[in-house]
Amino acid sequence: MTLLKKTAESIPDFLGVCAGLVSDWSTLEHGELTLWYRGQKSASWHLTPGEYRYPQLDADEIRSEFILKSRELVKTAAQTDWEWYFIMQHYGLPTRLLDWTSGSLIGLHFALRESTGQTDAAVWVIDPWALNGWSTGSPDLIMTGGNPDPIGAKYLRPVYKKLRMPSKPIAIIPPYNSQRITAQRSAFTVHGSSRRDLDSQFKAHLARITIPSAVVLQMRRQLRSLGISEFSLFPDLDGLSRDIRAMEVDGC
Repeated sequence: MTLLKKTAESIPDFLGVCAGLVSDWSTLEHGELTLWYRGQKSASWHLTPGEYRYPQLDADEIRSEFILKSRELVKTAAQTDWEWYFIMQHYGLPTRLLDWTSGSLIGLHFALRESTGQTDAAVWVIDPWALNGWSTGSPDLIMTGGNPDPIGAKYLRPVYKKLRMPSKPIAIIPPYNSQRITAQRSAFTVHGSSRRDLDSQFKAHLARITIPSAVVLQMRRQLRSLGISEFSLFPDLDGLSRDIRAMEVDGC
C-alpha cells in the first residue's frame, strides 16, 4: 500500500482536503471520525520519534535524570510515569512520543510556525482508531490518566526494568491537566520496540498534506487572522513572546 499524498495551497484548500479525508474514512457504523493532525516543518521528514533518531541514546538514563532533577522546577509534580513522559516531550527531550492534535488548523500552525518558506511543509493526518485496530486488535484509544490502560502500561515500563514492549505504535490520550494540552487539543502516538517510521509501518488511514513553500508565509498570515497563533496555543509568557515576535519581527 502506498502513502496517500495531497497538496493544499490555501486555507480553504487545506480544510477541503481534511473534510474529504473525514468523509472517505468515516463509516455509517461508527459515524463521522475525528482525525488527528501533526504539522512538520519539512515535507521530507518522516514520522520518527525523537528517541529513535539517536541510535546510541540511553533512554532510561535520560528519564531517570530528568525526573530526579526536575521535581522542584515543575509547577505541579507529575503523578504517574506517563505524566512525566509527557513533560519530557514538552521540554524537548527525546521520547518515543509523537505530538498530534484533533484540530486541523492547529496542526497546520505547527507545520508553518517556524517556516520561512524555504521548503515545503506538511501536515500528516491519521485515523487513530484505525491505527489501534491495526496495532492492538481493538480500535479503542488508550487512556493514560489515572490507572493506566493495561495495553498502554506495556509501552512505558519502569526505568531500568527490561520488560518486553509491543512492537507497533499506538494512539494514546493524555490527561487534560494543563492549559497547554487543553489549548492544543493534544493527542499522541507512542512507538513500540520497532524503530521504523510510523509512515513505513502504517499506511491504511494515513495521509500527508504538502504545503508548497511558495504559500507558507501567506498561510501563516491567514492562520493569525483566524486566531491561531503561538499565544493561543501556548497560553504563557513563552507563547506570548513568540507571538509578539512572529507578528512584529517576522510579519506573520
